[in-house]
Amino acid sequence: MKKLFVLSVLLYTVFFCYTVIAQELGSLQRSYEPTIPEKVESPIPEPLHAGTYTIGYGGYFPTIQSAFDKLSSDGIDGKVSLELINTTYLAVSGQYGFILNGPIRGASESNRIRIKPAENKNVTIMGNCETVLLFINTSYITLDGVAVEGPTTLTIRASENLQFPYNNCIDFWNNSDNNVVQNITFISEDYTRSGTGIMIWNQPNSLSPPDGNLIQNNFIKEAGVGIFLLGYGVAATSPNSNIIRGNKIGSENDNLITWGIQSEVTLNTIIENNILQNIRYYGSYGAIGINAYGGYGNIIRNNVVHNIYADGGDIGAVGILLSGFAGPGTQGSNNLVYNNMVYDISSSSTISGATVAGIEMWAQYFPRIYYNSVYLNGFGNGANPDGSGALYIYEYCEIVVVKNNLLVNTRDESPYCASSIYFYGNFAMINSDHNDLYYVQNQNNCLVRSTGGDYFTLAEWQVTGQDVNSVAEMPFYINPYLHMNHIVPTNIESGGTPISGIDTDFDGDLRNGTKPDIGADEFNGVILVGLENESISVPDNITLLQNYPNPFNPTTTIGFGIPNKTTVKLTILNSIGEEVALALSEVREPGYYKVEFNAVNLTSGVYFYQLKAGDYVITKKMILIK
Repeated sequence: MKKLFVLSVLLYTVFFCYTVIAQELGSLQRSYEPTIPEKVESPIPEPLHAGTYTIGYGGYFPTIQSAFDKLSSDGIDGKVSLELINTTYLAVSGQYGFILNGPIRGASESNRIRIKPAENKNVTIMGNCETVLLFINTSYITLDGVAVEGPTTLTIRASENLQFPYNNCIDFWNNSDNNVVQNITFISEDYTRSGTGIMIWNQPNSLSPPDGNLIQNNFIKEAGVGIFLLGYGVAATSPNSNIIRGNKIGSENDNLITWGIQSEVTLNTIIENNILQNIRYYGSYGAIGINAYGGYGNIIRNNVVHNIYADGGDIGAVGILLSGFAGPGTQGSNNLVYNNMVYDISSSSTISGATVAGIEMWAQYFPRIYYNSVYLNGFGNGANPDGSGALYIYEYCEIVVVKNNLLVNTRDESPYCASSIYFYGNFAMINSDHNDLYYVQNQNNCLVRSTGGDYFTLAEWQVTGQDVNSVAEMPFYINPYLHMNHIVPTNIESGGTPISGIDTDFDGDLRNGTKPDIGADEFNGVILVGLENESISVPDNITLLQNYPNPFNPTTTIGFGIPNKTTVKLTILNSIGEEVALALSEVREPGYYKVEFNAVNLTSGVYFYQLKAGDYVITKKMILIK
């Protein structure tokens, strides 16, 4: 073990830096306090009767606002459906676009109000306001786009207007409970600031927070923050039991999201089954997939977070972040992160302290990190002397439980360190075991970096009492995401320990009740038996696996298996069959192997990798995208 000599002034600087960042995270939209429009109710209401009503030219209501005014003033007396029959609805210029000021008399779980496009209509609601659609103290609304793609759709677009501090698509304020927002495309052109796709907010002077809302199956195409839940420091006024499920934030082919999901000082929020991708730094913070700032009992599970990149900002790039500050109401408590797949996270920020992390935390009490698959790959060229970590644990974290995770970091952060775990704190504050910890050895990297020193091998780290049942091997991944190749023998198979209450994996498949697999994927694979037992599993035939990831930039892992001792040559060919790189050339014993290939010197394009083993030749295609 090589000891670290860390000056106290450096520790103070790092902590001060993250104190400032934590305060910034808690102020994406807090600093601006809008006024609530006055609600006007009819003294003798004539409620809107149960039924379906059209909105638009020639419809029952000529405009969205006229329908909202009727609901606000008179309420309903049964289930009401409002159908949008025009293709475009333009909000009037001003601070707010269309406003529904509740509560709505007569609305309940059995008497909901459904707003949707008419059949076979592709509808767009747009405006250049601070908020295009504003719901205040409004409950039991279902805003349904019917489908993200197809003949019947709904898009809500907020144009950028610098007159306002942000341009949101849709806001739910204060006592807005049990609403559903689903199957809608959201575009906030204000993606370089904090323009938000969906905002659920409790103002500090409101004693009734928004609870029990469901945001599901939406597509956030452009936004500064995709989905934002915001409360304040007192539990009684924090949003409670909201669900963010099955949304796609960011498209496959552009980079118009700055921050994926922000859950700020909320209680029992569930963030599950979302895909967050192509997130880029444009503002002053960094690129974040999911952040739970403060709060209690929040659950982040079964999400895919990938392709996160920051070329600036003081946070860097992080897949999943649990953040807070060591003060009343802002230290996160009892938050749970499990079954997530996090990969392709990178940063070239030149601001010291801007990290690269798969899962990161600070100021957390009893966070639990279970069954996650984290893979950091590629080169790093940031300015952070702390380097990168598949799992990053900062100051003011207490009783951190880390079990059954794949924590893999193959980055090159030269001259800094890339590690499986970065840990700042007392060893008594962490309980880490049954994980797979893997890193690439070079003059800078280590397996675990802590305030106590650098640990280069699993055995060295185990002396501290941590990860005594863990393994250290590079997984064989296959598409999609970070699923495991079940035909390759591995210690990851059956290497975990049961966790009460977590019975399924990322795909919803049942976990083994006594010996679950490590990572997000329960893959029913082959257990690797050690060489000392002379019974290690070997393939029956020469096998060349599909590289992972594919497409890749700039590193990828190539796996192969050989049944007999032989000379193995693995070459990289360009699209016309010319050899452009040699990945491996040596004699190997029978078994399965993996080689990490770095294409930093190659241009984007289609390549082939070719395995020659004895008289056999196998070739497969791969794609490099830079």
